[in-house]
This record gives sequence, C-alpha cells and structure tokens, in this order.
Amino acid sequence: MPRLLPLVLAVLLCCAASQAEDVKLREQAVELMEIARAASHPGVLRNFEQTVTFRVHEPDGSVQKGSFSRVSAGATGHRDEYTFGDYRHVIVISGDRISQHATGPMPPEVRELKRQLPIHVGSFDQSDVIHSIQQQNVLGHPAKCIEFDTLTNGVPRANEICMDAERAVVLSWRVGDEYIENTAFFRVANLYEPAHIRRFLNGKLQMEIDQQMKVIDGPVDPDVFTPPSKTWDTTYECSTSRRPVALFTPQPVSGKNGDKIVDVLVHGDIRPDGKVHGAVVDSSPDPNLNAEALQLISTWKFLPMICNGNPATVPTDLVLHFQGR
Repeated sequence: MPRLLPLVLAVLLCCAASQAEDVKLREQAVELMEIARAASHPGVLRNFEQTVTFRVHEPDGSVQKGSFSRVSAGATGHRDEYTFGDYRHVIVISGDRISQHATGPMPPEVRELKRQLPIHVGSFDQSDVIHSIQQQNVLGHPAKCIEFDTLTNGVPRANEICMDAERAVVLSWRVGDEYIENTAFFRVANLYEPAHIRRFLNGKLQMEIDQQMKVIDGPVDPDVFTPPSKTWDTTYECSTSRRPVALFTPQPVSGKNGDKIVDVLVHGDIRPDGKVHGAVVDSSPDPNLNAEALQLISTWKFLPMICNGNPATVPTDLVLHFQGR
C-alpha cells in the first residue's frame, strides 16, 4: 500500500506585526538566518554517519537517557535507529521504499530530539519585528545577535538569536519560553555542527544532546538497507499539494495575571475529516494547563491537506498560547 512520507506543519497562531521595522535591517536578519542554515544543513552531504546520545531532565529531577543514529547514502536512502527507555524504532528508506518497526508510538521526547538535530534553525514570519543586530560575545565567541519581538495575541515577546561572527552558525536561540545553546562545533565536510546542545524551558534544563557526524568514504554497506519489518511499502511525494487550512482554531481564554504568555506544544495528526487526532502534549512549562490544551485542540477544525488531488493525513505541531494564566 502506498504510504505518504510524513510532513511537519507548525501552526503558530499569532497576530500580524504592527510595529515599524526597517526594511534593510530585516533583510540583514533574514540573510543571517539563511546563511546559518546553509552552514549546518546536512542535505549537501552524501554518505555520512551520525551518532547521538541524549538525556531528558524530568520535572521530578530524574534523568532518562536515549540514543539516535543515522547512516545516510544521500538521495539513495538512509537508516535511522531510535532508543528511549523501552521505546525502539528503526526506519529504513531506500529509493521510493520505506520499512520500519517500532515498539510503540514515538514519545514526545524523541520528537523533540528530532526538532533539535543536527541544529535548530528557524525563519522569520510576519509576526516577527526586527529591532537591531548587536555585536556581542556569546558562549566565548564573537557573535551577531538579532534582537526581535514576536507578537503573540497582540503582546510583544522579546527574543534573541545569535550567530557566530566567523562561522555563521547559530550559537544561541532564545525565543519565547525556550533557550537553546550550541557549543563545541566540529567540521564535517564543509559544514559545522554542534557536538553539544542544551535546551532549556522556562529557565530549567530540559534536554542535553551529544552528537558526532562523519563522512563515509566509499559506498555505504548495503546491509544498512535491510528492511526492519521484512517488508517494504512504497513512498511517494505530493506532485501537487495544499497544506491544511485553519478554519476554527480558538486560543485559550486569557487570565488576569498580567501579559505573561505560556506556550503549550501539542502534536497530532490532521486527518481527512479536518480534525486533530491522537493529540498529545509534547512540551509544557505548566502541566496544569495540559488537559485544557488537549480539550481545546479537540475542537479545532481544518480544511485537510490535499496531496495529488486527495485529502491526506499529516503529522502536525500546534501551539496554544496561555496568556495571564
């Protein structure tokens, strides 16, 4: 049976920027972000191996460990293996075929790991207002730091993203409740990747990642592409597509405790019926808000994704903004 390769849709419901912004300054900020993407994006590598270990710091003080590995043969395909607690998942893509075996649904911690690898790089949209680009020293390196506001429910939130002045890579990322620092960069081919990544949420350490990547000389071992499920499904890309269109996506009712905003990230599938199915909380600074977030998501309605003329299911990340709660 043909299987559509997963897509990721980030739905950030924000207000349009209304503050004055210098066009040339925004142009510089966008250019810095694009250069940072080019400096670390592994799509230019053909044969390479990536090995990762990570630690998740739970709110109760406990630490859970996991690992990830990828062997890539460029456009030919790749093999990914994940472990986290009792969870095991092997995915092999070879040409237009996919085979995978998992012990259960992917945990939110593993999805968060995927968002961070090999380095987290974003983009600016209409809700972002660039204020300045400052020369600073960040994590021991001369850096260019983009200072900007993001308008969320009409409230500006001060953010900062800093790039290494020499290598152009992202050193630190402070956006909303999230802070990410990338250190100990190493070179692989003509790219620079961080050997160590730390992610903080509301000032608390949430995840630590150690990674290494190396180029594979010569052909990749064909055993890498042995199907883990013993069978193959066919993958295909959408030659024509339309992403889901939000029809009814209400945000939480605001509280009376000021303008502080707490973001709750929910993961689920937007299916052909336009509803979000299998919703789970991936990231939340306040677990007391989780049940309300899931209840509200269950009311959201979309025009579904269209792939090659037909409604399709797409994995989705959705953000709910709790203001004054």
